[in-house]
Amino acid sequence: MDLTNSGEVYDAFAQVRPDFVCHVAANPSPSGDPRQTVFANNTLSTYHVLQAAGDFAVKRFVYASSEMATGWLTTDQLPAKLPFDESDRATTPNAYALSKFLGEVICDSLSVRYPQMPIVSLRINNVITPETYTWLADRRAGYPHNGSGNFWSYIDVRDVATAFRAAIEADTTGHEVFLIAAADTCLDVPLRKALEDRHGPTPLALLAEGHGTFQSVFDCRKAERLLGWKAAHSWRDQ
Repeated sequence: MDLTNSGEVYDAFAQVRPDFVCHVAANPSPSGDPRQTVFANNTLSTYHVLQAAGDFAVKRFVYASSEMATGWLTTDQLPAKLPFDESDRATTPNAYALSKFLGEVICDSLSVRYPQMPIVSLRINNVITPETYTWLADRRAGYPHNGSGNFWSYIDVRDVATAFRAAIEADTTGHEVFLIAAADTCLDVPLRKALEDRHGPTPLALLAEGHGTFQSVFDCRKAERLLGWKAAHSWRDQ
């Protein structure tokens, strides 16, 4: 079905009448497709699905946002602090990243229209399946540039699944945004050295004292606190 067609979306909801919705459908391409079509598809489809969910009295809604909604992956800027959390964001010139962030803005608005339907946005990191852990080996081979855009972070698809379930089973209200990333980087090089090799000495001053040697700079403590979720899988165990 075409989620940019509101009639088709409402027809689907009328047939299924779901209690919960996980909205994962989108054009997932940050590059390679026309920017205007990626932007239009992702924002309009998100609005239609959210509005239909609210009108059909869905109990909870989970939106698949993206790590790119932070903006950090699409700019040469560095966050003001490392690790960073959901409140830290850079303005992005990328149509896909902008579409995912505006999806969160739509969630903000429709949580006001439909206060009975709590909404959770998951800023999902670069997803790795058990079959594609070799991608992380390729990034280590291309050190320090490969994978540096998202500070060498990733997330196992099985942890994405548990994050969706945790979001459905949580008791949050309104609209909440959560970073979803693995606890560690994909590197066998300490993070401090990787930051210095890639960006020079500047980011070392941004790194919190006591930050773990291989710890991700995506701070997912909010998800642990409000959803009871933590990433359970690491490439180091594969």
